Amino acid sequence: MKTFAQKIEEVLKDKNINTVQLAEKLGVSQSLISQWLSGEKRTRKFLKPLADFSGYPIEYFLDDNMETIVQLRSEINDDSDTVYVPFFKDGVVSAGFGAENGDLGEPDLLPFKPEDLRIMFNVSPKATIGIIPCFGNSMEPTIHESDLVVFCHDNQEPIEGAIYVCRYDGELLVKRFKKRPHLALISDNKDYDPIKIEEFLSVGIIGRVVGSYSINSKRF
Repeated sequence: MKTFAQKIEEVLKDKNINTVQLAEKLGVSQSLISQWLSGEKRTRKFLKPLADFSGYPIEYFLDDNMETIVQLRSEINDDSDTVYVPFFKDGVVSAGFGAENGDLGEPDLLPFKPEDLRIMFNVSPKATIGIIPCFGNSMEPTIHESDLVVFCHDNQEPIEGAIYVCRYDGELLVKRFKKRPHLALISDNKDYDPIKIEEFLSVGIIGRVVGSYSINSKRF
């Protein structure tokens, strides 16, 4: 098993370069490369340029147990047939969706085929997409507990009746938006009362829900 630090050392050896040169190639600081080598940090937002430069797939750097390098079907770039979608496995996400999430922990990256994103969720592979697990049954039967909720951050005005991942009063929620006769967050499960939005509190829109899917499995 190779650690992330060992894989960085491998890249340095394969390319016959030093840490300063690698930092220049990736557009990062030398101190970050040193942190990688010491095992202090693995900054996922730089994995794509690292994969582009090294020729290894992103999966190779994500999985410490991956001894055999799995070749991608094409080079990892904007025209790749693999799209990596952030997965907030701990349900930690903010309205910033991007750089501002750095203090909330980094997401895992889930690979998708672009055509699967279009077929499953009717979204462009270039859209700003995220995935978050659903806990609780307030959105049943539409979204089931333990489903993975797929949301798109599009900066558009909330749509009446659409489902959103949002933050309200310190809680992370998956609810329908109701604007009339007053602003409220609605559950599809009728056992839950609507949440009327108070004037002194705001709702942080994280993204519009475009679909959900289940990864439940059984082992015998």
